[in-house]
Amino acid sequence: LPNRLFFENILQKVYSYSKRNSTIFGLAIIDLDGFKSINDIYGHYAGDALLQEISLRFQDCIRAEDTIARIGGDEFAFIFHIGTIKEPYEKIIDRLLQEASKIVVFDGNIKLQVSASIGISFYSKANDVDTKTLQKQADQAMYLSKTKGKNCFTVFDT
Repeated sequence: LPNRLFFENILQKVYSYSKRNSTIFGLAIIDLDGFKSINDIYGHYAGDALLQEISLRFQDCIRAEDTIARIGGDEFAFIFHIGTIKEPYEKIIDRLLQEASKIVVFDGNIKLQVSASIGISFYSKANDVDTKTLQKQADQAMYLSKTKGKNCFTVFDT
C-alpha cells in the first residue's frame, strides 16, 4: 500500500480538486483494534503478515478512483470521492470493517484476529477546512469509535 508521504500527496491533490470544483470527498482513518497484542504474543513477523493480508483485503474493497494507504503502524487512511460514488459510502466502510475482522492464518495454524475502528470526516465547500483539520476530525471520530466499543465507524460532527 502507499505510505504516509504518498497519502499526503494524494490528499492534497484531491483537496485541491474538490475545492476548485465544489465536490465532496471523505477521509477515513482506520485503526486496527488488538494489533499490539498480536505483536506482543506472536511477534512482529505475525504482525507483519496480518498487516499484509489486511492491506490486500482493504485494496479489494475500494474502487479504482479511491485511495487507501498505510500511514503508520496499524493505521490506515482511506480517501473516497462522494461525487462518483454509486453506492452509499457506508457499504464500503462496512466491507472494510468486515475484512479487518476476518481471521488471518499465520504460519500454517495460528489464527490471528483483530477488528477496526474507523473515523470519517468530509470535505465540502460548506465546511471549507484544510487537510490537517480534516485529518484531525477523522482521527477524533476514530477515537470515538474506540470508546463506543470498537469494530464500528463514526462520522465527525462538530
